[in-house]
Amino acid sequence: RAVRCSSHCARDRPGPSSPAMNTLQLAAIIGGVSSVLAYNAESLGFAPLGSRLLFVGVFFAAMLLGLLWEPLGLDDTFKGPPKENNFKPRQLYPEVDGRDKGTPDNWVGRHPSLVRLTGRHPFNCEPPLKDLMDAGFITPTPLHFVRNHGKVPKINWNDHKITVTGLVNKPCTFTMDELVAMPSHELPITFPCAGNRRKEENMVKKGLGFSWGPAAHATSVWKGVRLSTVLKHCGIKTPAEGAKFVCFRGPKKELPKGADGSYGTSIAYNRAMEKQWDVLIAYEQNGKPLAPDHGFPVRMLIPGFIGGRMVKWLSHIEVTSHESKNHFHYYDNRVLPSHVTADIANEEDWWHNPDFIINDINVQSAIRSPEHKEIVLDDGGKYTVKGYGYCGGGKKIIRCEVSLDIGVTWKPCKITRHEREWYKKNSRTDYENFDSRGKHWCWVFWQIDLEKKDLCAAPEIRCRAWDQDHNTQPLHIAWNVMGMLNNSSYRLVIHETKDSKDNKGVWFEHPTLPGPQPGGWMVPEADVRKQAIYASLGGVDPRNVPERKFSTSEITSANEEGKGVLLAIDGVVFDASSVLSEVPPNGFEVTVGGTSWGQDFAGLKDADAKKLLAKFQGGKLKCLGVYSA
Repeated sequence: RAVRCSSHCARDRPGPSSPAMNTLQLAAIIGGVSSVLAYNAESLGFAPLGSRLLFVGVFFAAMLLGLLWEPLGLDDTFKGPPKENNFKPRQLYPEVDGRDKGTPDNWVGRHPSLVRLTGRHPFNCEPPLKDLMDAGFITPTPLHFVRNHGKVPKINWNDHKITVTGLVNKPCTFTMDELVAMPSHELPITFPCAGNRRKEENMVKKGLGFSWGPAAHATSVWKGVRLSTVLKHCGIKTPAEGAKFVCFRGPKKELPKGADGSYGTSIAYNRAMEKQWDVLIAYEQNGKPLAPDHGFPVRMLIPGFIGGRMVKWLSHIEVTSHESKNHFHYYDNRVLPSHVTADIANEEDWWHNPDFIINDINVQSAIRSPEHKEIVLDDGGKYTVKGYGYCGGGKKIIRCEVSLDIGVTWKPCKITRHEREWYKKNSRTDYENFDSRGKHWCWVFWQIDLEKKDLCAAPEIRCRAWDQDHNTQPLHIAWNVMGMLNNSSYRLVIHETKDSKDNKGVWFEHPTLPGPQPGGWMVPEADVRKQAIYASLGGVDPRNVPERKFSTSEITSANEEGKGVLLAIDGVVFDASSVLSEVPPNGFEVTVGGTSWGQDFAGLKDADAKKLLAKFQGGKLKCLGVYSA
């Protein structure tokens, strides 16, 4: 039975000051006693010379141990009685976005520039790639991508607890203040989603997931307690005693799927317990408490792993002899063979085959510059091509390259490694030379200056990265039903053009744009229309959409004042008053293209839901402009 750490474990804690100070106090006492004994050795009946040398040696050994105790990482206990913090969730934007009003998340502030991939709710988003890279090495928290399976739970710092059970000698329940009182660890980590660049896979063949672009990753400075510290405190058993996995889950009844409605997963014992892997129970991001979307008040942070293993709103840890049995551990974050469809996966139970689980992320890179539809004139000089690269497993990116001839030859790029500079600037005593640990947790930036004449003469430009084990990115997509781990070389198609003065040049076309946004060389024009359902809603060619921009307040006001029934469908504003007498119950914003919304909507089984479907089926609508939120 798990017991409160404040009572059951209080005797395991040092006093009110820091561990190093407690050890110094103890060393001073031992050293003082030793010096007294050394001085009075003869009068106390000890051999004069030998005893004095022995006690002097004990004195210096005690003082040296006291000074080196914490720098050597010998202390894995509490820093003292927990301070009452009562932290509040960090809001990333001063006001609630109009698109979140009327949803369970109408209390969470979110940056309006984030590209929403699944409509209004649940919230899944990424920033424009330009914004992500231009922000620099450390991603501002408001621009961090978000993956939510459902609503964001409202959790109070003082009420939240983490329970540790299973194969441990001393089950415990920790409050947040008790967790913060333990020795902390802080470092920069690139946090990737396994679905990064999934939209490219969905253009090959629609899979089960929604359409991430190339910015489903971010780099933050995370702070927390090592998972190994907590598990050692609880007396974790050894693998010989059956402890093989550490399982995590969030709050129960958070989601509609699974036995208890929680999101959970697990990692192997060695990954959890070895310090070199830096696995954290994190409560700070970029120097401040976590935001609601990022797991406030506490989450798992596993460097090098995919984001799907880093459970948010962490509530329970269990040490087991087997992998997690949570629904999402098996039915998410897997790369199945290309011939396996959703039906085959269910019929033949591919989900429970342990060979296809994703843990560490694979090697990845993409191009930030040139941007989609950017024009470069053939006027001499050079153009700087820029991008990013990263890899999982703590592996180092050793090479980034670009090709102008469909991958026949490659040109090496200059790599900028900001991770080393961060450690140098923030000089952690145990990371004087982080390279010596053999772990690289962060993305790199790369760039190369190309002659404009060569760029303008090329049919395409593509990039790839290499890791320290000489793994690189394939030329072609390896499709899988979940659309995971797409790391084919990132390819921009180059088209001839002229400017207004008839000067020759080229424009660049990225493979796709994130979520429901139309455009990209992988999306044929006919499919663009289908994707954004323009053909059925007015037959509007995306190139002919009126330039007028509508804000959230303008659409809301027009609807409230009876000036029409304005809907924002995949970012384009239509007047639906010819077929609808009121705004649909979930609001004026509708997302169809590039998401699973249409499939879910068509598959409604409830009788009342089917009536609602019939009521809100559309027809030919008048196109008014673009939704600017």
